[in-house]
Amino acid sequence: ASFFDLKWRLLPDWLTVGGMILGLVLAGVLHGGSGLGNAAVGMGVGLFVFWMFWTFGMMGSGDVLFMGTCGALLGWPLILYGLLYSTVAGALLGLVLAMGRGSFFRVLANLWTAVTSTFRPGQRRVPLAELPTEELPYAVGIAVGSALAALAAYVPALRIG
Repeated sequence: ASFFDLKWRLLPDWLTVGGMILGLVLAGVLHGGSGLGNAAVGMGVGLFVFWMFWTFGMMGSGDVLFMGTCGALLGWPLILYGLLYSTVAGALLGLVLAMGRGSFFRVLANLWTAVTSTFRPGQRRVPLAELPTEELPYAVGIAVGSALAALAAYVPALRIG
């Protein structure tokens, strides 16, 4: 997924939806009904949380579907680590790219405009998609964060709490 996002700035549905189906099937085959249930909950949580980001124009629908794929593969409760680590990795990637492109302060101003317009009564919400921004290959952050979450199952130092 990261390759597609880096090269074409899109994630094909066959990859993301196929990954969700694969995650559910693998969980069901390897762990039975409880595994399938954990994968379904993980997928639903991943989809829902990143769908909220999508509604604010903060990411594309491919990123939402990819987080659903990672949720199906990680399952519940590892998806919580996946969401946290993916968000942090994506934010760090965004900061590095913005500084490298010389657009750090414009990015901060755009975020401020998007957030404040959301909570101002009587004023139209300005989605990030309408502001002059550069695209971020967020699948890279999702992949890194989800890989760290998978490792958290085996490396206690990566666990929080």
